[in-house]
Amino acid sequence: MNQHYRRSRLMKTIIAVVAASCILCSASACTEPLHGDNTAQTQPHTSEGINLNTHYSTELKQAREQLEQNGNDFAANILKDGIIADSELAELNHRVVQCLSDFGYSKDSISMGELGEMSVHPPSGATHEESASWGASVNQDTQTCTERNGANVIWQLASAAQLNPSNDGKDARQTIIDCYIKQGIVGASYSIDDYERDSRNGTGPFDEAQRADAGFQQKLEVCE
Repeated sequence: MNQHYRRSRLMKTIIAVVAASCILCSASACTEPLHGDNTAQTQPHTSEGINLNTHYSTELKQAREQLEQNGNDFAANILKDGIIADSELAELNHRVVQCLSDFGYSKDSISMGELGEMSVHPPSGATHEESASWGASVNQDTQTCTERNGANVIWQLASAAQLNPSNDGKDARQTIIDCYIKQGIVGASYSIDDYERDSRNGTGPFDEAQRADAGFQQKLEVCE
């Protein structure tokens, strides 16, 4: 493989954040997100950034508490005002890249999308066995860096808010499908039934041969 990709946790996140129940809640009780009649169609991404205060207030509170408990002060401060600013995302991504650099990866080998879509190029000339071993190390180091900086929590909240701005309990599978269509992975008529069939049979977007392609996998990263 030419690139090793961090597998996104967005599928689990969408189920956790977008579903009607409050999966992000732990020991404390959940309250329903605020839904005012005049804000039902409010888009979360404003000129200031991604606003979580209206439709993701419960998830915002739980995420902030989680980050504070884990000592992720920088990430917790990002959520302090309920808005994830573009500049804050850029700084968070910079910290993740710097962390990987501290583990010995060249910054030039790391590509990072706004919401954590990441690829790390292996050293040139590596054998298949060396690439496999290297890939396992990348997975571990990437997990360490994203958890250390609280990046996963921020990326997941921001991704969920962008995919489902009103947090209306939309079927998570349909949210994934909508993203597939937007990325050109499937056609506009692709349905939940198609998704279920392909996921069972390993066909369509779940075909391993397609998923081995670096370009195809990069598109999947955005959706999954």
